[in-house]
Amino acid sequence: MLPDFKGFDNDNPYIHVRAFEKVVNSFYPQDQVETARLKFFSSSLKDKAKGWLNTLNPRSIGGWGAMIRDFCKKFFPLHKVQQVKRKISSFTQKDNESLFSAWGRFKNLFNFCPPLGYKDWRLVFYFYEGLTPSDKQFLHLSYGGGFLNIEPKEAMHYLDTIVENSNIGIGPDPAESTDRSMGVTSTSSSSVSKIKEDDHLHAKVALLTNEVEVLETKGSVHAMSQGRCVTSVVNSVIVPKITVRLLSFLRCRKNPFIF
Repeated sequence: MLPDFKGFDNDNPYIHVRAFEKVVNSFYPQDQVETARLKFFSSSLKDKAKGWLNTLNPRSIGGWGAMIRDFCKKFFPLHKVQQVKRKISSFTQKDNESLFSAWGRFKNLFNFCPPLGYKDWRLVFYFYEGLTPSDKQFLHLSYGGGFLNIEPKEAMHYLDTIVENSNIGIGPDPAESTDRSMGVTSTSSSSVSKIKEDDHLHAKVALLTNEVEVLETKGSVHAMSQGRCVTSVVNSVIVPKITVRLLSFLRCRKNPFIF
């Protein structure tokens, strides 16, 4: 079923185009997909968007690329571009928002809009500056204390990896109160916040633990190539460094299991 686009102020043409192309691409081979897109695009437009399409001179559209360029220009004008730029440059992590959710929300700002002209390093900088102090610390610890010193593309890939490796359910928004039935006491916002915090902490510990395993493997390969004792290399060089970072992070978060 084709997605529809009505052209209202809160409708995003870039999201619509991506969803539309995904549907059409799943039904047609590559050599027929552009023709199919042009044929069925009008069927995905409703209301104001349909009216706009009907005003176009058919000969003015030279292909699919020209169609989406004019479509996005019409329904994502310059003032919306400026709004997105302001949201990116002033990005702030929300209360009780995980690092994983914050990165996903930040990426959606620049993935579903026209090119903004930002270099990767600037996007990484804006995101990092908007994080809470504890998540800034986590990024430093998890990358050996040099997160801001790595190449921007590598930093973005690392953040994507963190999201992919986290399967934490963030639960209901503490600001929203939903009573499932009469006589059932709703969870307090403080309790929900504590659950979220614990879940996010466990996810971070899992990521740091995974880093230990990766470095153990790298250390083992290097040690064997040098004819050295694998156990001594891992135990004396690699693991202590990561363990110190892990314990430091947990102590900073006042984990009750670390003394």
